[in-house]
Amino acid sequence: MNWLKNWILGNEASAKKTTLQSPKDDPQARYLRDTLAFAKQQRKELRYKQNEHEHWQQHYGSLHVDELRKLNGTEFENYLAELFKRQDYLVEMTPLTGDYGADLILHKDQQRIAVQAKCYTGSVGVTAVQEALSGMAYYRCHSAWVVTTGNYTTNAVELATQSKVRLFGRNELGKLILQMQNQTSNRYG
Repeated sequence: MNWLKNWILGNEASAKKTTLQSPKDDPQARYLRDTLAFAKQQRKELRYKQNEHEHWQQHYGSLHVDELRKLNGTEFENYLAELFKRQDYLVEMTPLTGDYGADLILHKDQQRIAVQAKCYTGSVGVTAVQEALSGMAYYRCHSAWVVTTGNYTTNAVELATQSKVRLFGRNELGKLILQMQNQTSNRYG
């Protein structure tokens, strides 16, 4: 950039000396090119995230717990994945079959959490807690959660309490959805 400034201001001796350094080698020009490239990349990523958010909002954004019951199992897992992403978890989806009891693996604050998702209208039994514990062991997680649109049987609650599995029933899930909607409106509204 100095060569250009010297050339414009008429300082030919300095212009000749600095012309040896091409604009590509000039640190200021390189810095400006890198900054512009970074800004373009950030804009592209932001546009992608906004499009992803709008797509998600169209499909699920205004759903409430009662409406979630209309989703099939895979749709419910995808919904939960996005819900936890919005809570700043890194989310890993497990295979649809042979998942060893975990539908999602969450990562946050150096913790791994196995999540068993149950889109039910009734009560979730002890089997779901056992599956979550199995997924926790298989995927080497620190803890296990079961998330449902329904509620839990007494035996499921007892086993979860004894084994320290966290249960998200319809009320807890509703709170997470509300929290996510508040965060979304603060970010994009």
